[in-house]
Amino acid sequence: MVKKDSTGRQILWAPTRQVAPAPVRRPAGTYRFSDRFIKTATTVLITLMLVSVIAGFIIGPLSDTVDGEAGDALGITAAVLVIGGLVVPLLLAAVLGGEAIRAGAGIIGFFLIAGLFAAVAGSTEPGLELLGPAWTPWAFWGGVALMALSVIAFWIVGWIARVPMWLQAPFTGSPRVVVRGSSDSPTDVVLPNDLDERRP
Repeated sequence: MVKKDSTGRQILWAPTRQVAPAPVRRPAGTYRFSDRFIKTATTVLITLMLVSVIAGFIIGPLSDTVDGEAGDALGITAAVLVIGGLVVPLLLAAVLGGEAIRAGAGIIGFFLIAGLFAAVAGSTEPGLELLGPAWTPWAFWGGVALMALSVIAFWIVGWIARVPMWLQAPFTGSPRVVVRGSSDSPTDVVLPNDLDERRP
């Protein structure tokens, strides 16, 4: 491209190419979301779950005391509050948990919760009425398989993303077995790993 300078002389000029900044790499042993965001989101989702389910259980019995369409509407509202209060926070927590590990991993959380509710539908009386006897075994075992695959996928993605990982029994006071990362708690068992900061 030909341009003129301040004196009127013609000069050859080419646009300078902008170099894109190098992507910032996340330090090993950290999540994509901050601890503050994770704690806040957890508190909000638990609160949403409790409020919604409690409201549903309060409105449910009231619907029995109201006749006609108003009673039916209250019953439907109670069911929506209870079911939605369980499904929506669990689904959001699982999706956000996956996204905290790696971008796009929220789909694993979605499949985890889908498998959970498929297994529930395949093993309960309401699920039997909804799906019928021919489909409930498929729903149950398909849900179990989907949950198992989702857990395995979470571990694979977590290992690739180099985030802290641990195992813990689902009851109060159980110690954690830290598979990757370190811990300041004296009750935790930390297995030797590449992210343990306490190693000499």
